[in-house]
Amino acid sequence: MRKSFAIVSAVVLAAAAVNPVSAQTISDEQAGLISSNCASIKLQLQNTERYGSKSRQHLGAQYESILTNLIINLNLRLVKNNRANGEIAEQQIKLSSERDYFRNKFTDYSRELESLKNFDCKSEPQAFYDKLVVVRSKRNEISESMARLREIIGQHRESVSKLREELANGQ
Repeated sequence: MRKSFAIVSAVVLAAAAVNPVSAQTISDEQAGLISSNCASIKLQLQNTERYGSKSRQHLGAQYESILTNLIINLNLRLVKNNRANGEIAEQQIKLSSERDYFRNKFTDYSRELESLKNFDCKSEPQAFYDKLVVVRSKRNEISESMARLREIIGQHRESVSKLREELANGQ
C-alpha cells in the first residue's frame, strides 16, 4: 500500500512540475505505473476532490460573506452619510470581480477533475496524464485567485483603518 501510494504521489507530483501549455510525453515506465496503479490514483483523486471541494466551498462562502456583510454594507453607509470613499468602492468592485472569477475557475476545475476521475487511466495512460496536467493547471488558477482575494481583503482592511483614523481625527 505504501509503495503504491508513493508511486501515485510521484505521478501526481510529476504532473505538478509540468508546464500545462506544452504537452509532455511520458515514458513507458511512467505509463506502466499509471496503468498498474489506476485504481489507487482514482481513489486519491476522489479524496482530493472531496477535501478540496469542502475547503473551497467554505472559502467561497467566506468571500461572499465578507463582500456582502462588510464591504457593501460599509460602502452603502458611507454613501448614505455623504462620506463616499473611492478606494473602498474600488476594492468592492475588485473583490466582486475576483470572487466571480474564483467561482468560475472552481467550476472549471471541478468539471475537469470529474472528467479525469471518469477517464480510463488503465488503457490510456498518456491521455490520462495530459488531463491530469490540465486539472493541475486549473487548480493553480484557483490558488492564484485565492491569493488575489486575500490581497484585496488586506488592502480593504488597511483602507478601513485609514478611514477610521480620519474619522477619529474629525476629517
